[in-house]
Amino acid sequence: MKTRIITVLIINISLLSVLLSGCSKNVVPVGQSFEVKRGDLDIVISADGSLTVPNEFDLKFGTTGQVSEILVEEGDTVKQGALLAMLDNSAQKNAIKTALFNIQTAKNNVSFGCGTDYLPYNYPDLSVPRLCEEAQKDMDAAINYFKQGNYKYAGYNLIMTYFDIEVCEDLIKSRPNAAVLAGAKTNSTYYPDLTAGLSVPEPPDDEMVVDYLQKYRQKLMNIAQEMKSGAYEKIEPEFDAAWQEMSIVKQLAKSTMSIKNRFVFQYADTPTSVDFLQSSLRSLQELEEYLAQDDAVPVEAAKKLYTAKLNLLVGRDVLENQTLIFESGGSINWKTLQQYNLSLQSAEIALYKAKQDIMKTAIVAPSDGTVVSVDLKKSYVLSAQDYSSRTAAMLVDTKTIKFQGLVDEIDILKVKRGQKARITMDAVPNKELTGTVKFISPFGTESGKVIKFAVTIELDPTDVELRGGLSATADISVYSAKNVLLVPVSAVVTMPSGPMVAVINEVTGQPEYRQITLDRQNFQFAEVLSGLKEGDKVQVVNQKGAVNAPITQSRSGAPGTMRMLR
Repeated sequence: MKTRIITVLIINISLLSVLLSGCSKNVVPVGQSFEVKRGDLDIVISADGSLTVPNEFDLKFGTTGQVSEILVEEGDTVKQGALLAMLDNSAQKNAIKTALFNIQTAKNNVSFGCGTDYLPYNYPDLSVPRLCEEAQKDMDAAINYFKQGNYKYAGYNLIMTYFDIEVCEDLIKSRPNAAVLAGAKTNSTYYPDLTAGLSVPEPPDDEMVVDYLQKYRQKLMNIAQEMKSGAYEKIEPEFDAAWQEMSIVKQLAKSTMSIKNRFVFQYADTPTSVDFLQSSLRSLQELEEYLAQDDAVPVEAAKKLYTAKLNLLVGRDVLENQTLIFESGGSINWKTLQQYNLSLQSAEIALYKAKQDIMKTAIVAPSDGTVVSVDLKKSYVLSAQDYSSRTAAMLVDTKTIKFQGLVDEIDILKVKRGQKARITMDAVPNKELTGTVKFISPFGTESGKVIKFAVTIELDPTDVELRGGLSATADISVYSAKNVLLVPVSAVVTMPSGPMVAVINEVTGQPEYRQITLDRQNFQFAEVLSGLKEGDKVQVVNQKGAVNAPITQSRSGAPGTMRMLR
């Protein structure tokens, strides 16, 4: 029986030694010596997780209507600012026309009080040149964003310009001849020919102007299409040419109407100017607060910025036209002026809202990426029940992939924003990515009875083809020291008085314990602050200090208990 027990013990001890030798490949044999050298000490904390695609966009139309164009297919690679899809925008164009009509009505209502109009010369239709001014502003914004490299907003304002010109065409084509409808006769007492006997160039024909505007609008659409491929160097001269051509567009549009003996008033009081300037400040403050949110959407931010810009422009127009209405004379008074301002402000605001609404009929790529799905087809009708939930296309930017992982609660306080990390993946062997810690969750979650905290790492640009969902491991560098004195952790023992090492005496060749001061350490090395110098040789000891060397006595006179430094 005793022999059997001894045999079992021997077998168990043998198995245990095999297991320990297999699991502890990095354990240094007792008695082996090391030379103290200088080197770099890196301390890392590992986090297991996976790669995610933060820039994943479910692109939807912002209103009801029939799909008129789907300009991309699944698998297409597009650049930010590219036009992807369009709805029929007839209702939105009518809303812009109505707003322009209300602006015109408000302006003409005050003209009678000033005594500057005489029938039948009043009520000139200023809608077309007014909208051309909007087109010029949108085109200016588009070209400025383009030159700044902000192609997303360049594409957005380019499409806005496209819609401005499209509405101008409709206004010119649908505008009735008020004099003919009223039965007025040319060169009559009430409608004299003021150019009779004069050499006056023939004004452009409306059809010719419409044809020119259509061709110009097609140029804008061609630029929008070319932005999809990212050929920005090719687009730049075309963009500049279209911007310069806008002056011709404005002249032709203005030539389709005439103003005779007419003052055109804008806002004319200081309180109105201040109100619009304050509105712009509020809009900018709202934009700043919105951008601070983690779920801020670039397109919504662009809309808020556009609104602030419009308010600033209106405030400027107010100041530029302070005295015009009073210089005109007439019987206008303060009350009439305020009513005029309120009516005109309401109409202007309605125009801005109508312009924003027409942009809901277009989908512009908010980022570079790949179209991974197209869920709508041409002629599909979006109803009030499904337009907000129906995805037109899904766009994924695979170049902005991030790592999301979990860090143990013991290590989380060592992790800080801005720390560098190395990321490895089983799916991409022998390839190491780099990144920066961008977010550390303030709340922990329980995972296997252990509290862990979520960490997000933003990857640096790489040419490696990545996919969202790939499992990965991140080593976060929480401490790094260059050219410091290092000693192997396996050579250090601790006593009540502090850490010690067995230093080999250069004369006798025997080990002697020496107390040292250490700073930080990783699993292999510890940084030495004092007690050792470069070139010293230290010897590895076991947990009980089993080395034939003098041991420093504790203050009580008894040998202190030693343990390995971990």
